[in-house]
Amino acid sequence: MKHQLKEISSCPICEHKTFKSFIKCKDHNFSNDVFTIVECEHCSFKFTNPRPTPETIHLYYQNDNYISHTSSKKGIFNKVYHLVRQYQFGYKWNIIKKTVSNKNNLRLLDFGCGTGEFIDYCKQKNATVFGVEKDDGARSLAIKNYQLNVKKELSDFNENFDVITLWHVLEHIEDFKLLLIKLKKLLNDNGIIILGLPNHNSYDAKTYQENWVAYDVPIHLSHFTRADILKLVDELSFTSLISKPLFFDAYYISMLSAKKSGKQFLGGLKNGWLSNTKAKKSGEYSSLMYILKN
Repeated sequence: MKHQLKEISSCPICEHKTFKSFIKCKDHNFSNDVFTIVECEHCSFKFTNPRPTPETIHLYYQNDNYISHTSSKKGIFNKVYHLVRQYQFGYKWNIIKKTVSNKNNLRLLDFGCGTGEFIDYCKQKNATVFGVEKDDGARSLAIKNYQLNVKKELSDFNENFDVITLWHVLEHIEDFKLLLIKLKKLLNDNGIIILGLPNHNSYDAKTYQENWVAYDVPIHLSHFTRADILKLVDELSFTSLISKPLFFDAYYISMLSAKKSGKQFLGGLKNGWLSNTKAKKSGEYSSLMYILKN
């Protein structure tokens, strides 16, 4: 049931034009179609190619179970997700407070804020918070449930921020370089951008391969590693890069990947633990938080 697709002719990072097939993955959320992730033969960046057009990509999000756009707690995976998410909010907030220069009157923008729970948590910690969310339903819930200042477009804000966060968002963006350039211009002096991204160099990605849910084709257009982010930091003139693990992602992603590949739930938990254990030495956690300093 493939809709119109577009072929990318040059690597989004280095602009070279020769690629090879890296892996083929099935879209289990909407279409059941198979999509190819290619690898740039020059810089090794991986990206989904071909991919939906900007006009058709929204069709692949039409799934009531797309967790970032729902506050549902039905089912074990949603319950686990929401339970762990509260802990993750505290973990992320503590890192923000330790890293940001302006610790008082902190202004935070969450790009792709979903239904608003993270920025509501930050608001309760006395941050002044803002959100951008394109999905009309999710944005409405954020405003209705938490009385948040959430807009549909980044251009709706004409102000600066100490922190801009993108939690599992950049991989969805067609022109991610342009977005980072725009966000950088909105930072105060010594401001930071924080990216939360899946890492296909992790143990769980290599274990589940085409069934690793964080490939999430075709809505994940790009598939980043630490090396890719370092290239962007250098090209876009950020002053430094810090990376931190998102520990619980390994368990959640492994549980869903086990379910997707027809394997046992407990096996997913075990592989999540193994992924984190191996990452203590390698640094290749299932998901990583990247802190880019202005």
